[in-house]
Amino acid sequence: MLKEGKKEQILEAAKDVLLKKGIFKTRVEDITTYLGIAKGSFYTYFKSKDQLLEEIIDRVYEIREAELEELLKSDSNYEERIKIFIIKRFVISSDNLKSHLILINLTRNLEHLTPVLREKLLQIEILNRKFLKEIIKNIPNINYSEDEMNTIIIFIMGGIKSYRLERLFYKNTDDYFISDIDEFRERLRNINLEKEVELVVSGILKLLTGGN
Repeated sequence: MLKEGKKEQILEAAKDVLLKKGIFKTRVEDITTYLGIAKGSFYTYFKSKDQLLEEIIDRVYEIREAELEELLKSDSNYEERIKIFIIKRFVISSDNLKSHLILINLTRNLEHLTPVLREKLLQIEILNRKFLKEIIKNIPNINYSEDEMNTIIIFIMGGIKSYRLERLFYKNTDDYFISDIDEFRERLRNINLEKEVELVVSGILKLLTGGN
């Protein structure tokens, strides 16, 4: 039986089941069986599995928004802000890691998601682009038009996304993406993140400043 914080317990248990069984193979019954509760207890807090997934995405969005707002308020210069922006895409807190793995696996099946889930995933991407634009605007002698700025943002975000997926989440099996937390942590340990991010930041700044 669940005790206090029932919604949180259901949410955390659901993450375990979703990662182990697969997002589209998981049923509400699998989650309730894992917890040893009746289905009614699940439906008290979530109308469906999709609504539970929406909650997971919403929480990732809120955490990311808070991180980015804090970054913009910091005294760091534009180079350091870009560096932190990128590092935050790689270094994920333990509390939020399961959610990120679920989101990564959702993105590979966008065509199978509800419009609501697709829109919520898109909003996270829009959020990242918005804050990266704010960081870039503070670089001295940046005189791009709005359209040019948007094109550069898409290019940079696409590069970060591809690099992140390739280094941390791809695997050479039919499953395509990893869903195991220990494997993710092992990969991160094997990366010289500081050095690689420095290289990426250097490339981004050369792109933005014309090589100066």
